[in-house]
Amino acid sequence: MILELDRHSHMPLYAQIAAQVRQLIRGGALKLGDRLPPNRTLAERLGVNRSTVATAYDELLADGLIASRVGSGTYIVAVPATPLRDNAIPADSSAALTPLHWETMLPELRPEEWLANRDAARRKDCVLFTHALPATELFPLDGFRRSVERVLRRDGRNLLQLGASSGYEPLQQYLLQQLALVGIRAEASEILLTSGCQQALDLLRQTLLQPGDEVVIENPTYPGALSLFCQPQYRPIGVPVGAHGLDLDALADVLRRRRPKLIYVVPTFHNPTGVTMDLAARRRLLELAAQYRVPIVEDEIYCDLRYDGAALPSLKALDRYGVVIYLNSFSKVGFPGLRVGWVVAPRLLIEHLHALRQRSDLHGNLLAQAAMADFAQHGLFQKHLQRCNRHYVQRRDVMLAALQRYFPRDASWTQPEGGMAVWVRLPECVNSDELLAQAQPQGVYFTPGPRFYVGGGQAHTLRLSFTTTTPAQIETGVKNLGKLLEKLLASSAAARGSQRAVTGKALV
Repeated sequence: MILELDRHSHMPLYAQIAAQVRQLIRGGALKLGDRLPPNRTLAERLGVNRSTVATAYDELLADGLIASRVGSGTYIVAVPATPLRDNAIPADSSAALTPLHWETMLPELRPEEWLANRDAARRKDCVLFTHALPATELFPLDGFRRSVERVLRRDGRNLLQLGASSGYEPLQQYLLQQLALVGIRAEASEILLTSGCQQALDLLRQTLLQPGDEVVIENPTYPGALSLFCQPQYRPIGVPVGAHGLDLDALADVLRRRRPKLIYVVPTFHNPTGVTMDLAARRRLLELAAQYRVPIVEDEIYCDLRYDGAALPSLKALDRYGVVIYLNSFSKVGFPGLRVGWVVAPRLLIEHLHALRQRSDLHGNLLAQAAMADFAQHGLFQKHLQRCNRHYVQRRDVMLAALQRYFPRDASWTQPEGGMAVWVRLPECVNSDELLAQAQPQGVYFTPGPRFYVGGGQAHTLRLSFTTTTPAQIETGVKNLGKLLEKLLASSAAARGSQRAVTGKALV
C-alpha cells in the first residue's frame, strides 16, 4: 500500500490517510480481505505518529470499511458505496489523485516474436529448435570462475566502481590484436565495447537515422534488426537473400532508385538461412556501397562457428573505402549472459556512439569484460570455442541427416558450413505457424519463417536451430515434425481433391 502525504496541505494528515485508503479500496488496489499494515508499521513508513494512523483507521472503522480482529490485524471488509463528496478532499491536495492507471497511458505491449517460447526452455521434456544460442552444458564454469576470481583479486575495487564508458581497456587491446589477425586493423579510438550486438545496433540506429529514413535489410533477417529498423518512423527496404546471400542485383536496383542511409547484412552464416556470401559477392557489395555512399553495418556474430570450408575475410577486412561498420559479440561463441560485444568504426562515429552510450547506461559490465579478457588471455576461450565447434558440427550433421530421412521430398533446406541453424522451405501448401501449433503439444518448438521477414510473408518457411539440443533430441524432434508434415500434406491433398470434385460437378 503506497500513500503520499502533503504536509503543506491544510487537510489533516489522518484525513489524508483515510481518504487515500478509501480511494485505494474504490480503485481495486485494496480488495476485500486484504490486511492493512499495523499502526506502528504504517506510522514509521509515513514518518507520522502512531496516533495519526490510529485516528485514520478509526474513521475507516466508523465508515464500516475496515474491521479489527484481535490477535490477527485490521482487514478491508467493505467498498465505499458512493463517490467521495466533492468537498471531502481539497482540489489542491495530492490525496485527491486516484491511482495512476498505466494501461491508459501506454500502447499495447507486443513482445518480440524472436523472444517467444522462453518458458518452454525451462521444460526438460521439450525439443527446442527455437533459439540460436550456445549450449549451456558446454559452458566451462570452473575455468571462468577462476578468471573471475583472478580479476577480482587483481583489480576488484576498480572493476566495481564506475569506469570508462568505452569499456575495459585490456579487453579492447585483446580484441584489436585478434582483429588484426583476420585483416582488420584498427586503433583503440576506433573500437567501443557494448552490451552485445543489439545495443550496438540500437546506438547506430539512434546516431545515423532520422525519421523517414530508409534502411536496407536482408529479407529474411535477424529479428532483432527488424525490431529496430521496422519501427514506424523508418522505411525498411527488404532485399531478398538467395543461395549466395544478399541479392546484389536487387540491391543495385534499390540503390539506383532510392536513397537508403544504411545497409545491414550478416554475410557469414546468415541468420536465419545459414548461407554465406562468397568473396566475389563481398567485393561487389563493397563497391556498390562505395559508389552510392551508403554505410554497411556488418554483423559477424557467427563467423567463428565454422565447421566446413575455408574462412572468408570479413567485409571490414576487405573494405578500401571506409564504408563498413563492424559488429561482433561473445554472445554466440561464449556466454550470452555477460552481454559483451563490440563495434569497430571510424573514430568520429565511435565518438558519437561513445557519447550516446554515456547518456544511456554510462558503461557496460566491467567485471564481465575483465573476466572475459582474462578467460581469453589464458587461452581458455579458444579451447571453449574449439570444443563447441566439435559438438555443433555433430549436431548439424545429425539434423541434416534427420531432415533427409523424415521430411517430405518436396521440402528443401540449406546446408550451412557453420552457424547455429538450418533454414527449411516446406511445400507451399504448408503453413509453418500451423505446423508449430500442432508440434507444441508434442513438446517440439521451432521458429516459423515469417518472424524473419519485413512485414511477414513466406509462410512455408521455418528455422531449426541445432546448438541447444542433443543429437538424440534432434533426431526425435525432426522425426515428430516429419510425421506432422505428412498429416498436413495428406489433409491438404484431400482438400484439393474435394475442391476439384466440387468444381467438376459444377461444370457438369
